[in-house]
Amino acid sequence: MTKDNNTESPDAVEQAMNTVLQAERAAEQAIADCRQEAQQTVQAAQQRAQRIAARTDERLSLCHLRCSGKLSKELKDRQRAEKASSRNNSIRPLDDTALSDVVAAVARDLVGITQPEGEDRDTFK
Repeated sequence: MTKDNNTESPDAVEQAMNTVLQAERAAEQAIADCRQEAQQTVQAAQQRAQRIAARTDERLSLCHLRCSGKLSKELKDRQRAEKASSRNNSIRPLDDTALSDVVAAVARDLVGITQPEGEDRDTFK
């Protein structure tokens, strides 16, 4: 004799329904937890990206400041040297070659290249 599914007790059916409903609630909670964790991960990544961008901006600003300072100093030094070697006391503007020498000297200084005596000065031209 087999048991007929239609003859199950109402308590067993109710228990099965409660089990299904409880599983659905657990699944919905798991989904909500995953969404919340994903949002936290995205927020943390965005904050990290903002910190990286801010630090990059700081480094670029510092680099620009250093370049500007070194270029100004080199230009002033060259102009003083030109003035001192000039027979007249007028300051002459730097020609393209002199300006190119200044830029090359600043570039060598920024990347840490020292130029031994007698070496070609056109490394960064």
